[in-house]
Amino acid sequence: MLPAGARPTGLLRRLYNDELEAWRGHYRKYFKVAARALGAGFIIGFVYFLVQPGQEKRALEFVLRSFKDIRLEGSPLVLALTLFYHNARASAIAVIAGWVPFLFLPILDPLFNGGVLGLLVSVTKHQGLDVPRLVLTKILPHGIFELTAVLYATSLGLYLSEAKGKRALAAWRKWRKKRRLRQGQPSPAPDPANFLETYPGRTAAEAESPALNVIRSFLLVVLPLLLIAAFIEGFITPAL
Repeated sequence: MLPAGARPTGLLRRLYNDELEAWRGHYRKYFKVAARALGAGFIIGFVYFLVQPGQEKRALEFVLRSFKDIRLEGSPLVLALTLFYHNARASAIAVIAGWVPFLFLPILDPLFNGGVLGLLVSVTKHQGLDVPRLVLTKILPHGIFELTAVLYATSLGLYLSEAKGKRALAAWRKWRKKRRLRQGQPSPAPDPANFLETYPGRTAAEAESPALNVIRSFLLVVLPLLLIAAFIEGFITPAL
């Protein structure tokens, strides 16, 4: 029974409270890394195509081919749903790439997205168009939500990559210890400087499932943000 005056906590509220704790405890540091990668990708892409305008056409054709399944001539609803599917698939791939331990492959996603933004701004500038207007009307309205989702998905993938790496190292150390015991060799004393031994959340992390945490966070945060971005891009951006 709840104490007098207490209100029951709904499932959705509890899930987002847990997500906030996961953000503070796991994802926030990776989000900052992903944001820096996005900025670096933008600067590299913009500067490169600004000084190499001859490469813009080839790069733009490559980007357009990756979006060939998006039909701009359809209804706003079809466009929004297609954009949502495309972006959700790309974000899911970025998260799944985090399954590879310690390679941190998801960082390539914000680097690529930043490079594409740099390309678009460079093309706009070379064509003599209004760059600030492009950013304010065609990128910013939906980009606030879409890029936040990209960065969050990247942080999930980076967290997963590190967690998988720590588990792989722990399993390898356990196997090596058993191998020594079978060979009759004494096990070395634990190294207090070893990050696996001193990692503050090691015991708790072993009890939880990083993959389940990532799936929950993807459903609660990434997909809703991408859905909002897609509907803004489908219904509002064309009119701006």
